[in-house]
Amino acid sequence: MRTHLEILAATDFFTAEVWTRSGLLTYYVLFFVHLATRKVHVAGITLNPDAAWMVQMARNVSFAGDGFLSPGQRLI
Repeated sequence: MRTHLEILAATDFFTAEVWTRSGLLTYYVLFFVHLATRKVHVAGITLNPDAAWMVQMARNVSFAGDGFLSPGQRLI
């Protein structure tokens, strides 16, 4: 795996609970980590990570010009 670190990235969610005027809300944070540099990229934050939101986040991070996942990278 060490020989491929330059092209590997990992992804996951974490949650953050925030008190607001309407009560306690749980935010879902989608993030990516480039394994070679350990650079973290926060892709998005939402209250409801539904399928449409996930599709848009995938488009955003894989966009050829500005995306975190440049061509040739692999996501684990």
